[in-house]
Formats: sequence, C-alpha cells, structure tokens
Amino acid sequence: MINGASVYLSCSIGFCLDTTLFDGEAEAWVEAANAALSEAQRNGPSTIRAYSADTRRRSLVRANLRKEFEAALDNAQIRPWFQPQVSTETGEISGFEALARWEHPEKGIMGPQVFLPFAEQAALMERLGQVMRHHAFAAMQTWAQDGFVIPRVAVNFSSDELRDPGLVDRLKWELDQFDLTPDRLVVEVLETVFSRRPDDVITRNVTSMANLGCCIDLDDFGTGHASIASIKRFDVSRIKIDRSFIAKVDQDPGQQQLVSAILTMAERLHLETLAEGVETPGEHALMAQLGSDHVQGFGIGKPMPIEKTMDWIKNHRARMKDAPKIGRKTG
Repeated sequence: MINGASVYLSCSIGFCLDTTLFDGEAEAWVEAANAALSEAQRNGPSTIRAYSADTRRRSLVRANLRKEFEAALDNAQIRPWFQPQVSTETGEISGFEALARWEHPEKGIMGPQVFLPFAEQAALMERLGQVMRHHAFAAMQTWAQDGFVIPRVAVNFSSDELRDPGLVDRLKWELDQFDLTPDRLVVEVLETVFSRRPDDVITRNVTSMANLGCCIDLDDFGTGHASIASIKRFDVSRIKIDRSFIAKVDQDPGQQQLVSAILTMAERLHLETLAEGVETPGEHALMAQLGSDHVQGFGIGKPMPIEKTMDWIKNHRARMKDAPKIGRKTG
C-alpha cells in the first residue's frame, strides 16, 4: 500500500542456459541474458524467456533496424501521416494529427509500434520529434498554398523531449521558421506522463508551451489515472477520450455512462474534448449527441500521407454541403 493505493508489482525474467552458450565469455552470457530479458519485457508483464538461437536472430534484426532507423531520419523515410479531426458542431475539419510512419523501401510502411523502441533505446526521440514537427509545419504551409486553411496540427511530444531544457526556445524558432503562430500547434502529451510525478523540467516545458499559446492535449485520457490537479497544473486545453471508452458506445449503456461522466467533468473544467478511435457512424453520432467537441478515427478518415490529404479535404467538403447536421445534447 502506497498513500492508500494498492500497487501490484510484476517481474520479467530473461536467462541463458549453459547448454545454449557452451564457450561463451562472461560478456556474451550477460548479453544473451539481456536479450532474453528484452523479449520477456516486450511480451510481459510477468513473462519469462530463455535465450535461444531465435532470440539471437531477432536481436540482430532489431540491431540492424536500429541502424536503419537512424539513417531513415536523415533521408526523409520517416515522416508524418495525417489523420483528420472533425468538429461535431459544424462537421468542418478542426485539425490533423501527425502520426509517425516509416516508409521503408523494402519492408513497406511501418508504424511507431515497430520503431519507437529503437528510437528510445538509441536516444533518438528528440531527433524524431524535430523531424515530425518540421514535416507537420511544412504541411500547414502546403495546405495554405492550396487554399485549405487547417486550424491546427497535433504533434506528439515524448517524455524525453519534454525533459529537454531547450525545448521551448527551439519550438519558438521552428514556428517562426514556418511563420506559424503557437495556437496552430497542438501539443499532445500522454496521460501517463501527467500521472507520474513529473520533474521540474517537464512541468516548466508544458506550462511554458501553454503560456506561449499552444493547445495542450491530454492523450489517451482514462488510461493513466491523471488527477484533476495535474490537468489544471499543466493548463490542459483538451482531453482526448481513449478508444477503449468509445468502442461500441452506441450499443453499450455502460460505455455511454462512462463517456457522459468524462464529458460532464470536462465541461465543468472548461476543457474541449476529442473522441479517439471513432470507427462507425453510430459512434460518431452518439459522441456528437453526448457533447464531444471533436471526433477522430477510421470512421472519419485513416492516417494518410500529405499527398492524399488534398483529395480527402476536397471530398469531405463536398460531402458536407449536403450532409444534415448531427444534433447535440442540450441542457
């Protein structure tokens, strides 16, 4: 028990048998056990893995991918794909979220679940963040040049980036480079970052970006147990309701009660809301009726490269001309 809360600990174990490395030196034994431990942690919690020839093969593949990832950052193979966010009040596009994709020349399109572990291990999260912001800000200029004014673009900020004392000064320079005002940027921060006891640098950076005029999004709300005090301390502008609460919300009364409670809390705290992972017309309609300000998900539009966003925007605006408005709750 810690401060009245029950904390349950788990343990992941990796080991190497003497029958696997017959003539291994001490360093090789430790490396093999660590490789097995890494596999246990990826399949955890509370998982045990023994080192094997397959473990070595997979470890080499990951090491090669890590090297490729560093090169990919420099040759523009890693760039954002954009997923639209739509206002439930007007149906208009309220923004795009920039989601990292690795456009590998041989392995095809790879999502962040594949390469983020390499970026974290290689201390490349800050570099990845800079690349993502550069492409996202360039996209804002591209849309404007084509006559599409997109209000905001959302970019994820990792805890590694938020610990950088020079982050805010760099961000000011990046915005100025693309002639963008801070209110055009949405800073997405995972709820787990807020729910942990943050260090002073994280607190200072997030509040400084909010004071600068950036919109602070609390991502995956409902999964990290962030307190209301944390939400106020970090000057959060909007909470993103996690997909786990949205799934089948139009069919499950229990889900509806949970979402209604979250939306009521947000309204009382004067926070905007965005429902993540909206996949069906029923989910979209009910989230609008319950009072969510924005929606995002495959039911609205899938993540797409910048080249395809132009046609999507045109098609969406064409559909909006004849579409009836979805009523929202009153009172």
